[in-house]
Amino acid sequence: MEGFYGQFTVLMDTKGRISLPSKLRPSEKQAKQDNEFILTKGLDGCLALYPTSEWQQIQQRLGELNFTQKDFRYFSRLLHSVAVNINLDRQGRLLIPSHLQQDAGINKEILAIGVYRWIEFWNPESYRQYLSQYGQSYEDVAEKLFDLNRGQE
Repeated sequence: MEGFYGQFTVLMDTKGRISLPSKLRPSEKQAKQDNEFILTKGLDGCLALYPTSEWQQIQQRLGELNFTQKDFRYFSRLLHSVAVNINLDRQGRLLIPSHLQQDAGINKEILAIGVYRWIEFWNPESYRQYLSQYGQSYEDVAEKLFDLNRGQE
């Protein structure tokens, strides 16, 4: 199975390191090519950890946008100015820089979730609030998304 799946609680040490859950780590076969990530501000109050292949796709799509648009410049500045390169160490640990810890309001306990193409790190309480404020049921959202894609099959 490809992609990142699951929800895990991880603890951050005093140096800002976390151990990425084994189910979210690249396999040994993938490790050499997929051990590099980009960590940056995510959407909805989380941090997003992108494999470099996914980050390159995001960069390609952003490169197609018009830099004269104010929203593009704002988003691009926020996304890129806080982004850092991440390499997992031999124990599968990564360092979350303090500016990103503050941005996402994370401290010792972090919720790591697989979101198919990327991984998100959340303050557990912020994630619960996000889910409770969404305002639509899981079924309603699924129905809308699959109905929208029905003509593209």
